Amino acid sequence: MNTLSTGQVHTPTFDIAIIGAGLAGSLCAHLLSQSGKTVCVIDKSRGSGGRASSKRIDDDLSCDLGTPYVVAKQPEVIELFKQLTKEHVAAPWKQLNKADTQAFVGVPKMSAITRHLLGNTHFITNIRIQHLEQITEKNQQPHWQLRDDKYQPIVIAKTIIIAAPAPQAASILATHSELAVLLLRANQASASYQSQWAMWLETDTCDLNALIEPKNSPIKRMIKDNYKPMRHSEKIDRWVIQTHPDWTKQHLDHDKEWVTQTLLQAFADITEHRVLKHGEPHRWFFSRFTENKGNNAFAWSAENNVGLVGDWLCQGDAEGALLSAFSLIQHIKDSK
Repeated sequence: MNTLSTGQVHTPTFDIAIIGAGLAGSLCAHLLSQSGKTVCVIDKSRGSGGRASSKRIDDDLSCDLGTPYVVAKQPEVIELFKQLTKEHVAAPWKQLNKADTQAFVGVPKMSAITRHLLGNTHFITNIRIQHLEQITEKNQQPHWQLRDDKYQPIVIAKTIIIAAPAPQAASILATHSELAVLLLRANQASASYQSQWAMWLETDTCDLNALIEPKNSPIKRMIKDNYKPMRHSEKIDRWVIQTHPDWTKQHLDHDKEWVTQTLLQAFADITEHRVLKHGEPHRWFFSRFTENKGNNAFAWSAENNVGLVGDWLCQGDAEGALLSAFSLIQHIKDSK
């Protein structure tokens, strides 16, 4: 890692800075680090995972409140998860497999996937990147300086990859006039995001399916988290319930206590099981995006060395996030 001097401040310098440590950003870091580039990943949260992160219940237990599993259909994603399975980072969830698709989960939790992909990458947490500016040192090509929400310089990089949901990517891109084309792409996608409430709860063990998708309910799907491969198997069932986008849109700003009681009642109506314990509902503002119809599964500005990856650029799901990362990194390699 090198440093460049910007006034009185010495800021660490990398070949590539990636904003966002979800599935797309972490896979980009993994692929780029194999090419010998110096890579830095920055995330606003305290750990990796993004919408595939895990919620800690206590010191020994956690559950997946966000992406509960990855459905792999495309060859490169299937191959990735075969390798992750060999490395004991992921496992197939055979109960959800279909003829043309395979379902995988991270073990012992979903965020294990992104932690593994990040490897030894320089990872900066609890930092929200808010500003981009170009700087030019004597006899060097222009670099990007990334500043946080307090306008403090965090890193300098030759190339930036933004791996964040479209509205968050747009707010970063809007800070530099040279990135107007990428900003337009992000703004167009921002109109199509869906929000979601999610919460965990526990019941006595029962013979209900591992995945239930109710009809005419605030709940879109119910997942038995403890049925996933290599999860704790106590004498209870731990569920994660996620709300329907239409219902969420109507109740996005409701009091959490009201949301809790409404969802507990909806769960009881569906299952006829008493809830023994539950957590607080979590609001995912940018839970999912509708499928993108663009020509590419990524966006790239060659003249500025800035790229965009994410589910919102491809399919709108977890596999789409990974495909977007694969596509951009291959494009960068092919362009050299």
